[in-house]
Amino acid sequence: MKFPTRVAGIPCQCEVLAYSEGTPMRITGWGFGDAEPPEPPEFEYQILDQRGRPAAWLERKLSDDDDERLESEFLATRDWLETA
Repeated sequence: MKFPTRVAGIPCQCEVLAYSEGTPMRITGWGFGDAEPPEPPEFEYQILDQRGRPAAWLERKLSDDDDERLESEFLATRDWLETA
């Protein structure tokens, strides 16, 4: 899935390569070690220029905040497409 976005104020596209929701902690028994730890969501993507070509120079401008923002934008776009 691709969606339009901006990196460092520059218009571009984000192509989602893989997404996994993650899992919450699971308790399997009563003992101290009877639990499986939670797994965080996995979000893999690449940044493309406006023409859809990979843009490594734009990926170098990404920050940790951009990672979170892009994941949020992806989820919002995915949810919007599912309801449309």
